[in-house]
Amino acid sequence: MKNIWISFVVFAVMLFLMTISINYLNTTCAKFQKSADTLELLLNQDRWKEAYDLSNNIYDRWEKQSTIIPVFVNHAEVDSVNNEVMKLTQYVKFKSKDEALASTHAIKFYLKSINALQQINIQNIF
Repeated sequence: MKNIWISFVVFAVMLFLMTISINYLNTTCAKFQKSADTLELLLNQDRWKEAYDLSNNIYDRWEKQSTIIPVFVNHAEVDSVNNEVMKLTQYVKFKSKDEALASTHAIKFYLKSINALQQINIQNIF
């Protein structure tokens, strides 16, 4: 009987931690997607100084978050976002609008992919 209670407690703790990790991942990705949307708007308006400041802000925040996120997701996804964020800062710095917009779109795509892979559904289970 004691083993059943231990198993139940371990299962409950796992469910609780999974819920917290998915919530953390969703809120983090949502914040970065909102920043990417704002950056895209700034790029379309040719507001390069503000766009450069925001791209550096995104880079700094991603550097902090990218140490925690790989606990929950595949490293390949995080590495893809890392590469795009690094390229983005340089594209904005040198005012390459087409490359910066493409990189921003790629970041949004990778963040959406990270969220989709962590959702609990039949497709992700099998």
